[in-house]
Amino acid sequence: MEARRQQAVELRRQIEWTLARAVDPSDVLPMLHRLVRLATDGSDESLFANLHLAELLVERDPWRAALSARRVLAHRPDDGRGWATLALCQTMLGNYKSAVSAYHRALAAAPANPWYAHNLGHLLDVALGRAKDAVGWLGRAYKSAGHSGEVAASYAHALARAGQIPEARKVLTRAMKRTASREHAALLKWVELGAPADKDHPLPRPAPVHAIAVRRQDADRTDARRVKREGGAASSRRPGKPPAVPELEAVLARGLSSLPLDARQRARAKALARDAVTYFSCPLPSRTVGGSRVAVDAIAAAIAYAIAFVDHVPLTQADVAACFRVSVASLRGRFGELRAHLDLTPGDARYATLRRR
Repeated sequence: MEARRQQAVELRRQIEWTLARAVDPSDVLPMLHRLVRLATDGSDESLFANLHLAELLVERDPWRAALSARRVLAHRPDDGRGWATLALCQTMLGNYKSAVSAYHRALAAAPANPWYAHNLGHLLDVALGRAKDAVGWLGRAYKSAGHSGEVAASYAHALARAGQIPEARKVLTRAMKRTASREHAALLKWVELGAPADKDHPLPRPAPVHAIAVRRQDADRTDARRVKREGGAASSRRPGKPPAVPELEAVLARGLSSLPLDARQRARAKALARDAVTYFSCPLPSRTVGGSRVAVDAIAAAIAYAIAFVDHVPLTQADVAACFRVSVASLRGRFGELRAHLDLTPGDARYATLRRR
């Protein structure tokens, strides 16, 4: 039995290592399925595997993902990340009232998480037509994550549908000063018309759970529990200082100056950086080279490569990494996290330029 447990612990370490470096997190699905079979039901390893399975399967197989999320919640009924993942499963299955209930449970466990508040408000507004109820939750999300164009658009939409046209216009105008987007322009046009119901601007389905944004915090708590259980010393891995937006933008600007990207692409990179900070605001592992921290450089490189990826720019990861003086492996790992967190796709409307191809 002890040998089996040690196998499960080692397999989990392999999965964590792979997740930190994989371009596509779904690469670990076979390993996660194996860990579920190997680990004891209710153990940290079993719950880790089921939670990650739920997050990775939610869009392709929401029913199976919901089963995995429920296995986590059966042992951790106050797990906010588990409830948020189950909420997205219910959203994908069209069970909107159940999704709303699950998001309420997620927020009870993690009241400061703006993404849970956003997704709850977006569901109330778009799926259930309860814009007035949605405004409070979306306002709460906007207060904490107002730099996100996605949050701003959802909040403005709910405000307009609730009859608060001037406030909706103000939110959109502020968002468009940070970064212009076709979605914001179309939404503002609809608001300027008085938000007519027969021409309601279509917003996308509720956003991904964004549970990956708390993965590092959950991992830190799990590590602390493991240290306490095993009676060992505290982990020697110390968190680094989270990158502030100005710091990240300064590093990004220096690297972009050496890349063949135009002004609009650089503006998109700046917008993507603001959205990325909501994920990387969690403590980063500190790593030094010659006495200087390189975490921010790797994040900036990943953002630059993400723009090349979205806009079909013929640049390799090595090309971009060289401009930021980071390793290709560092860029690849950060880009994999960004791609999963922001659900990036080639031609992504949020970050692609308006150039004709």
